[in-house]
Amino acid sequence: MRLLQLIIDAGFILLGSTAAAEAAPVVGLFGAFAGWLGSGGILSGIVGGVLKLGIGLGASYLAQSLLGRKQSQRAAGGSSGKMQSGGTVPRSFILGRGMTAGSLEYVDEWGEADKTPNAFITMVIALSDLPVKGLAEVWVNGSKVTYTQPASNVGMGVAIPEYRNGDKDHLWIRFHDGNQTEADSFLVSKFEGHPTRPWDGSFVGHGVAYAVVTARVSETLWSGYPQTKFVLDGIPLYDVREDSSAGGDGAQAWGDPAGWSVAPRNPIVQAYNVVRGIRFDGKWVFGGQTVGGHQLPISAFSSAMNVCDVAVGKMGGGTEPQYEAGGEVTFDTEPADLLEELMKSCNGRMAEIGGIYKPRAGAPGTSIFHFTDDDILSTDPQTLEPFPSLAAVINAVTAKYVEPREGWAVKDAPPLYSPALELQDDGRRQVAAVTYGMVSSGTQTQRLMKSARDEARRFRQHAVPMPPDAFLLEPNDFASWTSKRNGYVTKLFRIDAVQDLANLNIGLNLTEVDPSDYSWLPSVDERPIVSGPTVIVRPPPQAIVDWAASPMMILGDLGRAKAGIRLSWDPDIDDVNGVQFEVRLASDGTMIYQGETDRWDAGAIIISQNLTGLTAYQTRGRYRPNSPRPVAWSGLLDVTTPDVSEGLSEQERYELALNTNDARGSMQEMRNALDELVAQLALAGAESAGEAYEQRAAIRGNLTAAIQQVTKAMIDGDAAIASQVTTIAVKADQATAGGFVKFEATAAPTGVDARFQIYLDAGVPGTPDWKDAGFLLDIVGGVARCVISVDKFFVTDGTTGFVIQGGLLTAVGGKLEIDLMTGRILGYREV
Repeated sequence: MRLLQLIIDAGFILLGSTAAAEAAPVVGLFGAFAGWLGSGGILSGIVGGVLKLGIGLGASYLAQSLLGRKQSQRAAGGSSGKMQSGGTVPRSFILGRGMTAGSLEYVDEWGEADKTPNAFITMVIALSDLPVKGLAEVWVNGSKVTYTQPASNVGMGVAIPEYRNGDKDHLWIRFHDGNQTEADSFLVSKFEGHPTRPWDGSFVGHGVAYAVVTARVSETLWSGYPQTKFVLDGIPLYDVREDSSAGGDGAQAWGDPAGWSVAPRNPIVQAYNVVRGIRFDGKWVFGGQTVGGHQLPISAFSSAMNVCDVAVGKMGGGTEPQYEAGGEVTFDTEPADLLEELMKSCNGRMAEIGGIYKPRAGAPGTSIFHFTDDDILSTDPQTLEPFPSLAAVINAVTAKYVEPREGWAVKDAPPLYSPALELQDDGRRQVAAVTYGMVSSGTQTQRLMKSARDEARRFRQHAVPMPPDAFLLEPNDFASWTSKRNGYVTKLFRIDAVQDLANLNIGLNLTEVDPSDYSWLPSVDERPIVSGPTVIVRPPPQAIVDWAASPMMILGDLGRAKAGIRLSWDPDIDDVNGVQFEVRLASDGTMIYQGETDRWDAGAIIISQNLTGLTAYQTRGRYRPNSPRPVAWSGLLDVTTPDVSEGLSEQERYELALNTNDARGSMQEMRNALDELVAQLALAGAESAGEAYEQRAAIRGNLTAAIQQVTKAMIDGDAAIASQVTTIAVKADQATAGGFVKFEATAAPTGVDARFQIYLDAGVPGTPDWKDAGFLLDIVGGVARCVISVDKFFVTDGTTGFVIQGGLLTAVGGKLEIDLMTGRILGYREV
């Protein structure tokens, strides 16, 4: 007899005795969310009370929610959002795609960075106790980060770019999928010699997928340890549709896990593997232990699998599989509870008929049996439940599911309400709350909610006796009934239970169904899923306010002055204990000075260190915060220091400027005369008494050569003047070279002066290669002066000496070097 009492204790047949979870009745296995969808009421006994059916079969999952059916203490599926630790943590594995925070297996600090001891912390986190396909996503502190699995693990692992601070990485991840055959080389290199908890080469962890997370200490990035979550593509599963030897089409085989589908999300594929038993390295670990392939007919399973794979349109375009499932499964989960969750994820049901298991998913199938009122035996009693009690009626559904876009956290789906249905139900809103622990699609959840609610409102249930020709009918089959008495015309019913009666007749439990309950129009039925942001939200770096730089002349005694810069900012800022600043040359960016001040509240500071007069600089600044938070540099501000000479009095600066300008002016004067000579290329006689000219010139093509000598001896009023100037110049295209020597003396009642000048230049005027050099020796106003203008000044006695170049005075042999601009001794070495 095919007694459906087997439905109540089928768990014992299916699961046998297990170590992970003791076998128990698998009522939930066959009563998934819409699996035993009936009228929502408790079905009465049929055929004179021979068969009694409890709520698990006769009522839908929604009705069970209203009637307070006790749920399992530990829900199957879902995701673990918090890392666990300790010796009693239940082991787990991943079906499909699921998220887990894992369990902490090892942690230690090590290393040094920037003189900080124990600057790194490394955690070993077990993620799955069965090998998985791979690591799909990594979430840190509630935000998804960038991770790409490398071909091989190197060093500390993959650096996470979201946790790069400046030019320094602060988070690395190494991942092992459970198929590893050697211990992690990084862990061995760091902790093999640990005095109390060594990690040596025997710590392979074969069969365990785990992550090695290494973080660098940072007060601005971490508050304690980084909180990590991992999304895994789960364990490989056998798909009977891909096995040619079992009636499918493909190369998969039950005895060859290496060829199985990788992390399939099809809930019926997952259910098949759970019923038949999940194994690793040939050893059973979860689910059924004694169920063989002949007990799971390919026709029933492949049909239900295909229903799950049907592509369904989405609002806004695109498609998704009709039903998918996935999540973390702990080994202490009742397999029957897991199967119930899988059936909920596809509005499915699974029947056990004499040790044969047959699933069905989604919408009702076609009728395989038709009967009329005349076919029902009148010799046995019949029952009809046209309506349930009002308390058991469902007209609204709220549901929770796992939302990947929000860190794989449990999220409320848009509630499903219907004012029209509430009006039918005496104006009452009858809400059933459902949790889809294995569903991670908000649109799939909405389809499940709608079809389950609509199917749960098919209230009519019948218990009818039938003649032996109904013997071939089984639970989950569909039959059509034409009844004048009830007004049915080929009305479709689902067969919920079949029992062989003592008189060889057949008892059927029937629940009305309608395929239209599964109709879905995205533009009408789908409601948008609003997801909150999960990006890493850090406070933006604080910029300094009102940063300014202005030139300053710092005055001293005796009229002395120094070049300075006044830096200023807004001091009315909280959580600040100082201001940092930088000064660099505007010409090439050379850093001149870096400093900071504790008196941020003053709002300004005057600096003069390393500064010279009449020089273009750039400055920038930033606040120095009290708390560990980011601050930003200001933009570069241009500022030119005043024209002062370091440490000189006003008189000394005047004389230096006089000498410098006099030398430069004389040189420019002679340069102009030289240019005029080359341009004219003509001989001119003396134009006044006392002057004698000697000029020569030659030209050929673009080549020019010229020489001029002017001698003068004359009396001009009460002054006697004598001078002699010799000038030479050559030119080829734009390039010129030349110079002059001038000797001049003047005597008058007001005083006597004498001057001797030498000037040279070469190159293309107006270009960087143009160079000039000059020497001035004179006695003017009773002061003897010597001015030399060169790029490099070198003095030596043949043994020792010194060089002045680029503002540096360097002793011959490099024993001493002084920065003449700042007065700093840059290098010193004993002879």
